[in-house]
Amino acid sequence: MHAIQPRPPLSHADREIARRGHHVQKLKAKDLSGRWAYYFVLVEPSRERAFLRAIGGKGIINLEEFGRVIASNFGEHPNEDTRNLLKERFGFEV
Repeated sequence: MHAIQPRPPLSHADREIARRGHHVQKLKAKDLSGRWAYYFVLVEPSRERAFLRAIGGKGIINLEEFGRVIASNFGEHPNEDTRNLLKERFGFEV
């Protein structure tokens, strides 16, 4: 039988992200090396319109110009590690 490990308390920043989950954008895109990657980006409301315009284009963008990447993985879908991290750290079901 395995002992259940208590979850460490969330940091203030993690609690704030969890509270503002409706501002997290999901994005599948190719990185600079040409590999598919899946990103979760916390975008401030004031930057959302610019973010949506930028990802609709065909150029290269720096996601951190528009928000904070809170999780990512290579591949065309969120992998198990990313899903677990988002659930445990922020309470998000993906």
